[in-house]
Amino acid sequence: IPEEEREKKLATCSRHRFCYIPPNPPENFWEVGFPSNQSCVVRGYIKEDLDPCPCPKSRQPYNAMFSPKGKEQKT
Repeated sequence: IPEEEREKKLATCSRHRFCYIPPNPPENFWEVGFPSNQSCVVRGYIKEDLDPCPCPKSRQPYNAMFSPKGKEQKT
């Protein structure tokens, strides 16, 4: 088959391949298994806080929004 005719034939039968080009998979997509903690930190899956959140030493009592039933004013 001559080169020109071959190119025309390929262009007509293979045209559908260039209509949609799928995106590349994300990085580390094809790795099987669970990554180690260090690799998760490097990839940004886990954020390590060097300063732990300050926890209160004791709970503060709740503020009463309503008066108790025994102290209601009778009118």
